[in-house]
Formats: sequence, C-alpha cells, structure tokens
Amino acid sequence: MTSKSSPYFRTLSLGLALVGTSAAFSNSAFAAPAQQLKIQAVDTGTFHLLAYPDGLPAPAPSPFVVKRSDLPGAKVQHHATASSVTAPAGAFVIDAQGKWEFKGSGKTLSGTVQSEAGKTTFTLKHGPGERFYGAGNETRDVSGPLTHPSGTVEVGNGFTRVPFLWSTAGYSIFVANNHAGSQWKDENGTLTWTIPNSYADVYLSVAPDAYGLLGAYARLTGPAIMPPKWTFGFLMSKWGYKDKADIRDKWTQFRSRNIPVDAFIYDYEWFKDDWKFNEENLSPKDIADMHAMGLHMGGIRKPRVNGANLEFAKRMNWILTGNDLRYDLPEAAYWWWSHQAPLAKAGVDGWWNDEAEQTLDEYFHMSKTQFLGWKAMSPRRSWMINRAFAPGIQRLGAATWTGDTHGSWANLKHQKGIMLNWSLAGMPFTSDDIGGFETDGVPNAEAFARATENLEVKNLPVPELYTRWMQSSAFGPVMRAHCVFWENRWPWAFGPEAEAATKKAIELRYRMIPFLYTLAEETTRTGAPIMRPMLLEYPQDPKTVDMRDQWLMGSRLLVAPVMDQGGKRDVYLPAGNWFDFNTGAAVKGGQTLSIEAPLDVIPLYVRAGSIIPLGPIMQSTMLGKSDPLEVRIYPGANASYSLYEDDGDNYDYQKGASTRIPMSWDNATKTLTVGKRMGTYPGMLMTRNLVVSLPGQPAKKVSYSGAKISIKL
Repeated sequence: MTSKSSPYFRTLSLGLALVGTSAAFSNSAFAAPAQQLKIQAVDTGTFHLLAYPDGLPAPAPSPFVVKRSDLPGAKVQHHATASSVTAPAGAFVIDAQGKWEFKGSGKTLSGTVQSEAGKTTFTLKHGPGERFYGAGNETRDVSGPLTHPSGTVEVGNGFTRVPFLWSTAGYSIFVANNHAGSQWKDENGTLTWTIPNSYADVYLSVAPDAYGLLGAYARLTGPAIMPPKWTFGFLMSKWGYKDKADIRDKWTQFRSRNIPVDAFIYDYEWFKDDWKFNEENLSPKDIADMHAMGLHMGGIRKPRVNGANLEFAKRMNWILTGNDLRYDLPEAAYWWWSHQAPLAKAGVDGWWNDEAEQTLDEYFHMSKTQFLGWKAMSPRRSWMINRAFAPGIQRLGAATWTGDTHGSWANLKHQKGIMLNWSLAGMPFTSDDIGGFETDGVPNAEAFARATENLEVKNLPVPELYTRWMQSSAFGPVMRAHCVFWENRWPWAFGPEAEAATKKAIELRYRMIPFLYTLAEETTRTGAPIMRPMLLEYPQDPKTVDMRDQWLMGSRLLVAPVMDQGGKRDVYLPAGNWFDFNTGAAVKGGQTLSIEAPLDVIPLYVRAGSIIPLGPIMQSTMLGKSDPLEVRIYPGANASYSLYEDDGDNYDYQKGASTRIPMSWDNATKTLTVGKRMGTYPGMLMTRNLVVSLPGQPAKKVSYSGAKISIKL
C-alpha cells in the first residue's frame, strides 16, 4: 500500500479536506425565531442564503460549491430584525421571519425560507409567463420537455435531476443541499422547494440572459476543465469479447478499413475482482500496443468492493449498502486510489464509471478521487465518463452518458433531448450509447441465454437506425458507441452502405475537432455548453421553446440529423440567412424546410456571417496534426472567430500554454484577415497551411506563420 506521505495521499487529503472549508458570512448572520439565517454575496450577481433550525449546528458546506468567499466590496448591513447584502447586481434582504427580497438589475424577487427538524421550505414568487429550465431529466429513455415546472432531485440509470433551475426572467436558483429527494413545484406564481433536510443551502443568481446564468453557475460550482483532445475523436465501447484475439482483431479492423477511432473502452473483460488486470484478455503489453496504433484505453470501474478488499473495507466502516465504497471519506478514497494508480501507470487512459447512483454525490466523490489521484501521479489530463452526474462534477474532468438505453427510433430522439436538457443543467460534456445499449423489442433474458449458450451475436439494430444514430452523435460533445455483448456496433457489421455512411460521419467528426475543441475552451471560460438547444440563441422565438430534434453546436452551426425512418424530416431555420453546409447553397431563414437526406448525408446549416475551421481526416488524434486547416467563410455579414489550440494532453494550458489565431471577415471587401497568433506551447505547428473558401468558389491556399495576413476572396 502506498505510504501516507506519498503525493497521492497528500493531494487526496488536501482536495477532499477543502470540501469542508467555508468562508465567514461577515456580519450578515443573525438568530431568527426558531432558525439561524445567514446571507452572503459570493459573486457580482450571486447571493447565498443558509437557513437551519436554532439549536442545531451549521450544516457542512456543500461539496458542489467552490465559490464561498465573500465578494470583495459587498456592503453588509445588519439590524436586530433584518440583514442585507448589497453587490453590483443589487441588494438581498432577509428579515427575522425568513422573508427575503432581492432588488436590482431590473428585477424584484421575493419569497420565504423556513427550516425545521427534518424539513425545510424555500419559496420564490415570480411573474407570469416565466419558464424554468435546467434540472436535467427524470426517466431513462424519456427526455421529457426542456421546461421543468416541477420535479424531484434524483440520480439513476439514464436520468439525473440536479437542484438547479433558471428562469427566462433572468435569475436562477441552486439548492446546494447534498441530498436527493428535494422537490420543487411551480404553482400559482410561486415556486416552492421542499427539502427533506433540516436546512436550506440556496444560491440565487441574476444575469441578463441564460448564458449569464449558466456562467454564474459554472463559477459557483467550478468551471469545466479541458478534456484530453483524444476524447473528441470516436470512442468504441462494448461489453463482452470472446478473448484476447477478438479484442486485438477489432483494433486491426478499424485501422485496415481506415475508419478513424481514438479509444476502446472495456467492460468486465479487462479486470479481475482484486483490481488487477485480466491479462488473459488485456495486459499492460496489449495497452502499449494500442498506444503504438494511436489508440487509447478506457476501463470500467464500479463503485463496489469485492473479495478480500470488501472485508477490509467493511472493518474500516467504509461501505454503503450494496458494497459501494464511501468515496467521500478521505481515508477510503486514498485506499481505493492506491489500488487504481498501478493500473493508470500501466497505461489506462480514462475511466468509465458505472452504477454509482446510491447517493446524489456518489459519482462526484468517485470522480474526485480519480481526478486528484491522477493529477498527483501524472501531468496528463484525466478523464472519466459517468452514468449520471452531480453539480460541480464538470470541474473534475468528467463526462456523462445517458445510460443503458434501448435501440429504437423513438429512443434515438429521446437521447438527444436528454443531452440538451443536461446542457441546460450545467453538464457540458455529454454522450449516449450509439445504437442503443440493447435493441428494443429483444427480451433481455432471451438474448442473454442465446449469447451465452450459442455465442450468437446479432448485428442489431437495423442498419438505417444504426447509421442515423452514428450521424446524430457525431455532433455531440462526446461520440461513443456501446452495446451489450450479444449485439454489435462495429461500423462494418451492417453492410457496405451503412459502413460507408458511418465512416463518412466519423471522418466529418474528425474534421470538426478544431471547431469542437475551440468550443470546449469556450465552455471552460464561460460555462456555455458545446451542444446548445435552439432557445439559447433564439430565446424570443416561440418555436424554440421546447425544440429537441435539432440543436446548435456553438452559436453558428445548426444540426438537424435524420432521426426517423425513411430519410425525411422538417428543419426549422430561424430568421436570417443560412447556408447548407453540405452543398454551400444559400437558404432563407424564418421558415421550416421539408427535406430528404440520403443515408450518407447529415443535414447541417450555418448562419450567414460565420467562420468554421475544419481539420484533415485522420485515423486518430495521436496520428495526425490539424494541418492543412480549411477555413470556410459563410458570407452575408461580417464575421469573427478565434481558433484555440493547446497540446491537448496536459494542464499547462491553465498556465497560459496555448495559442489563439484570430480571424475576421469583412463582408464588404470580401477579405479574410488572419491576425497575429497569440501565445505559444511546446510542439505547436509553427507554420500552418490554410485553405480558405467561400461557398461555390475555388479555394485559396496560403501559408501562415503567425504574422498577420489578409486574403482577398
């Protein structure tokens, strides 16, 4: 076992202990009848309210929150019957009866808070016509609407409901209580939170728009960190291989067929109960061979403890129901990581965390243990993908997928709706099981028996559904295929037409990496999601209120994949001018198009006045560079863009090791100006070959070495 003086223990202990720190509430605390009330300004537009019964100790600080210190310059006034905090956004006042009011930024909000043993109620009065977004989803395989007038905080297989809501009136509520079971309901102009705890830990934020509210939430719970660049490629996951030969054959198949892939993520087949490699299937030598082929290796981790390790953990009192480990306990977290560190050192590149859904914060603490442990032993970025999420998990480098979904046309659309809901709930890095975890209509018991007795593996779902699912997921934050062991998700398993179409979709995904990676940096800086519901850009358009079958990547690229059998769909283009990404044809907005897309086409549209960078097709992010770089100009208005790059692997970008290449398009003179490159990082491309084009016109090739240049088109 690793010594307690090791970097692992020091980092884990410090990181986990920091969860328990809390800033003082200045002079804004006072005793009200039967309850203690504390208020605080923590950001320019965010206020903290803590209420708990008189005579009870103050609750522990929420592990989800990082922004706890008093805002410098905030004015605190305290009287016998009321207390107030004034910040740039306005003033928050609460009286001794628990009545509160906020005034400022053109808003007046009010409500009450009442804490008692075992139950706390928080209310907020609001105006007519407001809609509440955020929260997440509540049912596996059902996205539900994007609006959330009521709900219960909970996590499970395929669903996450977090205690974060934001209103179209420009404010948000985050109930940071570290427990599932809180409920909210909007009725007769009052939003009521019922919290099954003896305290309310509430944050109120105000901002001009949804982007401002998502940014405030990201600052409050911790900004996302940049994922490793390889996670923007195609990730292939599967439960169940016959043997080592079968595992290695799949690497070779992808490479021989020239289908790009960056990682294979393995299930039970890769490890033993004692947290050792199952070397009959996958050994450190095999992982080294993967790396040599430009492949990364991800491995599943369950929260449960087995065998002799379980007996030890039970003696230490570290076990939850179901033999899950208490990752929130620093000693337990350190002990668990001491068993995982050798696997990471032997070549594991990322973790797939599954079934940690007993408590609201179980994935959070499991991911935090991995994040801190990894950071102590390696300069490389860690990465994990979880089946649910908690507030703040984005700051630990975690992604989330939508659970063990069923493969059907209806569920294809539901998964995208879930991912869009999660984008509005502060989780920017989302994914789904391409093709579905298992095909709808195939009884699980029958399929399991057939697979185990006859080793019969079916190429399910049908080729058209598989292809359209692959296309839709090419335009999500994480592109990952997965299934049970009695089915296949290999691109070549569905016939030559489907293979060609899915290969084309994956190749387009790789061409989009410069664009996607720049969006990820925007996410870390502003809290804006990569995959955006239409309503974020078009909040006044009534058609976007609950639109879940098309979305935006960033603010300029509209994605409308075919998600029904037959290749037909309607596409809504908001007001303005647009271009068909595939043909370059100009299209007038403010209308709904009825289109028919061949099997190998993904309907995509770009707003006029946009710049989209595209890299080359590569077989892996390890096996290629983003050169030449195509720069597509979509005219009709002036445009600007800033291409972000770093080494894609370590955390040095947080110290400034990155570059930006600014670009601007003058629509009147038809001139693209590529500005002076800003910044530097080891291994960067000093000279770039740019291919600049307008729709329907021959491209111009230019060399760029970091100095300002102008290209007339």
